[in-house]
Amino acid sequence: MMVRMLRVLSVVLAVELLAVLPAHATNGALKVTSFPSGATVAVDGANTGNTTPMSISLPVGTHVVNVQIPGSGWAPAESTVTVVAGNNDLSVTLLPALTQGPQGPAGPEGPPGPQGPPGTVTHADPPCFDNTNRYVDCGNGTVTDTVTGLIWLQNANCFGAHNYAAANQAAAGLADGQCGLTDGSSSGDWRLPTKSEWEATIARAVAVGCSFGASPPKGPPSLTNDQGSACLIEGPTSFAGVQDLYWSSDGVGGVGAYRMLFLFGVVNDEFKGIGLFVWPVRGGH
Repeated sequence: MMVRMLRVLSVVLAVELLAVLPAHATNGALKVTSFPSGATVAVDGANTGNTTPMSISLPVGTHVVNVQIPGSGWAPAESTVTVVAGNNDLSVTLLPALTQGPQGPAGPEGPPGPQGPPGTVTHADPPCFDNTNRYVDCGNGTVTDTVTGLIWLQNANCFGAHNYAAANQAAAGLADGQCGLTDGSSSGDWRLPTKSEWEATIARAVAVGCSFGASPPKGPPSLTNDQGSACLIEGPTSFAGVQDLYWSSDGVGGVGAYRMLFLFGVVNDEFKGIGLFVWPVRGGH
């Protein structure tokens, strides 16, 4: 019985003690001022509905305060404040908003800059000539035909056999450093001979009988020697690796193209998918 009375007395004393102690503060007052004044204030993303200068009661703790004057030309300002019990002050100075104006007039032309370094553009070697030969070895992997003006790749079998499209691409990609060339040429300088260029190239050889079945027979291929007075097989010749069948750059309809047939000394058509040899040229009249 005595223990129960002591417990009741303890509870009564605790309640009376709490009644006389001050309550724990959970809010603080925040006064917000700004330059210029009249700015709207939002706290933690919620508009307070008041303008500066103003005061608001906020829970103790950290809050984000946004101060702005919409449409005024002043940039908004955002501050993070820690509210404590009692009075708190926040003073904000708004800065002018940066806006892009219209483009101004062009300024005066500046002085010329320094001259750049010399360029590195190279040009392919020109044709070469002598006083004796039709075909002249230029000593740079090329042979000049002084009759047609064509500059031939000296190695007539550098690429092997390809279909029409691949043959054109191989010729167009030829450049100095390939196939024995030291002529300074670049990709795009070379191409396949046209039909008329092939015909002009073999005309003299056909006339002197440099083909199969010619009368008098002297034998293919239908090219002359360097002097242009006899067949290539009689020599001397500056060319190497001459084959029988070569592509022309000229097409015939959609699926055909002209070819050079040295065996018989004729230019006729062939299906583009067939593999024929590639003999690039550049220049010409």
